Amino acid sequence: MYWAEFLTVALIHLLAVASPGPDFAVVVRESVTHGRKAGTWAALGVGSAIFVHVGYSLLGIGIIVSQSIVM
Repeated sequence: MYWAEFLTVALIHLLAVASPGPDFAVVVRESVTHGRKAGTWAALGVGSAIFVHVGYSLLGIGIIVSQSIVM
């Protein structure tokens, strides 16, 4: 197996997952400027948006798989 390539990709993936993104910045900004309650609502908003995106992505993949002759 190609352990060097695998470990390189795994390390890059780990760094990408561990780094904070724009959602984190929005939640921190709301928390700092408007307080804990606003930060909590921002976090809930981000979480629900991610839930919606994952939901329609899985629905689309499910439709593609169910319509596929090969799968």
